[in-house]
Amino acid sequence: MAISQTHPSLHPSERTEPSPPSSSPGRSSFPKFLKAALALALVGGLGYLASQYPEEARRLWHSVTGEGKPKSEHSPVKSVSTEPTGPWDGFVTVTDRALTAMGLATVEVEPQSKPIRLELLGTTAYMTDTLTKVRPMFKGRVDKVHVVIGQAVKQGEPLIELYSKDLAEAKSAYQVERIQWLYDKNLLNSREPLLKSHAISQQVYDETKNNEMKSRREYEVARDKLLIYGLSDAEVDEVDNEVGASKARVTLRSRADGFVIERDVVPGNLYDDNDTLLVIAPLDRLWVWGHVFESDLDLVKLGQSWEIRFPFLEHQLHGKVELISNRVDPDTHAVKIRTSIPNPGQQLKSDMLVRGMLEIPPVPGRTVIPRTALIVDDGRYCVFVRRPGEGGKYERRRVVVAQEKDDHVVIDHGLKVGETIVSVGALILAQIYEDSHGLESGAPSHENTGAD
Repeated sequence: MAISQTHPSLHPSERTEPSPPSSSPGRSSFPKFLKAALALALVGGLGYLASQYPEEARRLWHSVTGEGKPKSEHSPVKSVSTEPTGPWDGFVTVTDRALTAMGLATVEVEPQSKPIRLELLGTTAYMTDTLTKVRPMFKGRVDKVHVVIGQAVKQGEPLIELYSKDLAEAKSAYQVERIQWLYDKNLLNSREPLLKSHAISQQVYDETKNNEMKSRREYEVARDKLLIYGLSDAEVDEVDNEVGASKARVTLRSRADGFVIERDVVPGNLYDDNDTLLVIAPLDRLWVWGHVFESDLDLVKLGQSWEIRFPFLEHQLHGKVELISNRVDPDTHAVKIRTSIPNPGQQLKSDMLVRGMLEIPPVPGRTVIPRTALIVDDGRYCVFVRRPGEGGKYERRRVVVAQEKDDHVVIDHGLKVGETIVSVGALILAQIYEDSHGLESGAPSHENTGAD
């Protein structure tokens, strides 16, 4: 229309005006020959350009004639239904031709078939429920210490020499009670024949028997006290052979095999039953503590397989989750989990850095999609799902992610196996969706959560 309106002003020579007097035939023949020559040269030049540069010549021809201009039925962008021909249904419609032209690709949703491998960092630690703590059961002075930190000890080996007045008093009391019991016992044995011969009354015999029972009980209490103090049965039996200051001396011995991991004792100092002098740890097994972030905590369950690797040693062990802590670290926002591992040869030590790989078995109903199919909108995860039998309509659907990896994503719920989703170019559909939703006031979003 615009061209038709501006066309007369471009050719004023064609208006119906009186023509000037014609020139003579000889003068007008030369300009006609010149025009023919120029036209022939122009055609020849265009033909040469067309043969050497066909694509440029085609675009030049289209620009002159107006052919090849984008039309709604041929434009890939116009193949996406965004024109307000009616109320927007909340979906993005893309034809197969437009899908290819925009470089989009689709895949089918697959079920989760492989376990999720959750990588954890952690450290080794001594098993606190197997530690042996050495402390005196009475107040005393340390005269000698036989071990140092890191030293291996066997059960029964001497650890500390103690000197205590309380121990000497306990040994002396034991000797007194033992003598009294032996006297009462011998007296009872001597009066049994007299009772039978009626040389003594029953009352005298009963009093003798009662005294023997009382003294025996007091003797047993005194002996048990020495055993509680740490003396062995053999050492208690040798008390009668001790004299003088030797009664105040005792040797504390190891109650288990292991390694001395703590020492808080110095010869010459006084200690009591509140002081821990040594700590002995068996190294045949160790604990491994791993750190799980709050976002992954719902994936961890008791009994799951746990692969333990030591970065600086050629060791790879396996354990199972034995404990999940009920406390969140306020600094790291991580929860500790624990397993135990064997330590043959005691090569592994406490506080060693470990890397763990926790295997979380596949969960029925979970699906796997390419990482490129997932988009994030206002902190929510979404994918574009093709609606079957509706001519290339795609709905934006919210999903819940169980785990993200570099090349794939495990979806907890929101998708079904076999559904078709956009795997490449989802951001293009997301932009079209937002534009359409913004233009259509009050349009339904049809953002399916996959719950149906």
